[in-house]
This record gives sequence, C-alpha cells and structure tokens, in this order.
Amino acid sequence: MSIPPSAPALTSLFLGRQPILDSTQALVGYQLLFRDSSENRAAQVQPGMATADVICKAFAELGLSSALGSNKVFVIVDSVALASDAIELLPANGVVFDLPASVAVEPAVVARCQALGQRGYTFCLNDLTRVSEELVPLLKQAMFVKLNLQHLPDGVLRPLLSQLADFRPLPIASHVETHADYERAAALGFHFFQGYYFAEPTVVEGKQLDPATQGLIRLIKRLNADADLDEIERIFKSEAALAVNLLRLTNSAAVGLRTRVTSVRQAITVLGRRQILRWLQLLLYSRPSGQYVGIERNPLMQLAAFKGNFMERLARRCYADQRDLPEAAFLCGLMSLMPAALGLPMTDIIEQIALGPQLSLALLSREGELGLLLDITDCYDSDDPEGAERVLAQMGGRINRETLNQCLAESIAWVQTLATEVA
Repeated sequence: MSIPPSAPALTSLFLGRQPILDSTQALVGYQLLFRDSSENRAAQVQPGMATADVICKAFAELGLSSALGSNKVFVIVDSVALASDAIELLPANGVVFDLPASVAVEPAVVARCQALGQRGYTFCLNDLTRVSEELVPLLKQAMFVKLNLQHLPDGVLRPLLSQLADFRPLPIASHVETHADYERAAALGFHFFQGYYFAEPTVVEGKQLDPATQGLIRLIKRLNADADLDEIERIFKSEAALAVNLLRLTNSAAVGLRTRVTSVRQAITVLGRRQILRWLQLLLYSRPSGQYVGIERNPLMQLAAFKGNFMERLARRCYADQRDLPEAAFLCGLMSLMPAALGLPMTDIIEQIALGPQLSLALLSREGELGLLLDITDCYDSDDPEGAERVLAQMGGRINRETLNQCLAESIAWVQTLATEVA
C-alpha cells in the first residue's frame, strides 16, 4: 500500500491493543490504540484522534493486516480521520472504523460512512448512551455498537439493549475489567466483550490443584530437573490425555514431518525437551477440569503465549550477547499469568515448578533484565505509554518504539498461526 508522504515516523508511536471476545471466549478481533509517546504532550495522538496517515503507516510498516489474519481490527477514528482519502488504503475486509457516537450525528459523517459502506467498510459506534433520531442512519448501517459497562448502570443498559434489538448493530460490552464485570454483562444479555477481564487473578490460598494439573506440574518439574528420557516417557504414559495430545502436536502441520509419529518416546525425541516444556506450560492455561481447551477459544492461553513470544523477541534484540536469555524470557512471559490460570499465589507456583533464581526474581520482584522485559510487556497490555517510557529509560536505550511495535506485530502473527498449526 502506498503511504501519504506526510505520514509521521513510527519511532514514537505506542501501539496498544485490547481483545474483543464472543460468548464462547473466541477472539473476534482487537481494538488498536495509537498513541504518540513523545515528550511534547500537546502533539499526543489520542485514541480517538489518530490521524489517518498514522494508522495507514502503522498497518503498512508493521504488517498488521497479515498479522491479525481473519480477525476484525477495530480502529478508533474521528471525523477528520474518517474524511481523509488515506483511510481508504486500509483493507475493507478486516478493518472496523470505531466512531464515537458523539460525532456520528454529524450529517457529513453520516454521508461519509454511507460512501465508505458502499466500498465494503464496516463501522462500530462507541460510547453510545442513548438512541436518538440523529443516530438512526448509522444504527441501520453499523455492524457493532459499544456500551461502556463502567459508565452505564443496569437501569440504562437494559432498555438501551432492548432498543438496539430493532437495529442492525451487535452490542459489545466495553471496559470489562473483572470477572464480575463479565458476569454482569453476560446476565444483561451481551454476547461480545472487550477487555482483559479473563486475565484477572483470583488467588485462593491453600487451593488444591486438580489431578490433571498436578500431572502437568510433575512433568514440568522433572523436565526442569533434566530427568532422563525413560522417566519422562513413563510419566507421559501415566497421563493418557497428555500422551494423546503430545502425539497430536507432534503430527501437526507445525512440525512438518513426512511420516506419522506413533510412539510417545519418538514424539519426545522429535519435539525435544525445550519445545515440550513450552507446550506443557501453555497447557497449564487449560480449564481447571483438566480437559484440554484449544488456544483458539482460550484467551488467557493466547495472552500467555503472546507475552512469552513478545518477551523472547525483545530479549534477542536487547540482549543479543546473552544466549540463554531469550528462552528464559519466553518462560517468564508465559508464567507471568499463572496466578490467573491456577488461582495460586506466584510464590506457591514457583515452589512447585522449581524455577531458577533469575526467573524467580523477575516474576516475584521484577528484578534484572527479565524484570525489565516483563515490565515493558505489561505496559503494553495495560495501555500505559508513560510507564513504557520509564522502563525504556531504565533499559538504557537498548530498543526504540518502532522495534517494540514491530515485535508486537510479529508476536500477534505468531499467536494467530499457533492455533491453526496444531488444529
């Protein structure tokens, strides 16, 4: 795609993202947020004020269209960005223009949306608080509408949802920050949800893990202790579900073998300890019942995989002289969400899995290089550009915004392919 010459550089762009899920926990798409991290706060690109050329340049240079695959990409635009010809450089089949309801009543905006709609573009009205006569044209055209769960009480949401049933848009509950928020939204009748509510840890002191999870942890602990092949094979064979999934993984398109693997021992040899250890730690994000839930319908597993891959990529770029750090960074990102997955304090998890001191210190107190990498990753997850600036300063200029955003796009693409490769 060609980019307008006026498009600014991406060296100061902070690219935030937030998942949008359906009622089955499958990923519908991502909300993308574009922020300017420069010290000149007056020039900041606010979420609703991102210029069209900044958005287009980010899509082109970061390869976001291919990275996000078949998922919808919600991009907040204002009336100025919407009116720009540059916006038509974005792929109509993947982008949803997220438009504040406050500007959707302007006649020029309605006309522009209708013109873009004829070219295949779709829309979402965000921060809707009431259905007015002026909004009817776009309510008949928009695909989605967002209702802020934190700002609207149930007494407003119920009649509003009832009114929206007469129009086309699918309601999305936005600002779903906790499990309680999710339960409230689901009870109100929402089928789409935006937020990181699934990553909120619910820690229960003294909790007993189910047998399937105990078996996983036993295997991870023995692999960390470099147990011999006979012992690893024996443990796998005692966990029938794990053995089946190991063979399934080994024979997947991701491994690309010409002949089918039919034994546990052969699968262990083919995959190797490093890959098996990663896979087992990812399996800890399956549901407590012990039944394996694929990554395509497990947002916590997706986020854990993303954080691990993102941190690994950052480690390779920031600390190229430390050969073992990328692997430790992947495990650090993967394990950072274990309290949310297992309902246990991080201290208990570390004791059971027996991690090395470098990884333990990063997870418990954010110390060392791994601690800094985990901090910068969390800043991206919490949409905190100021915090990211602080951590980047602590890292001594080892990496810039453009490289961070490139790693972000690459990690999103990696997670997108992960589910299809092991399907």
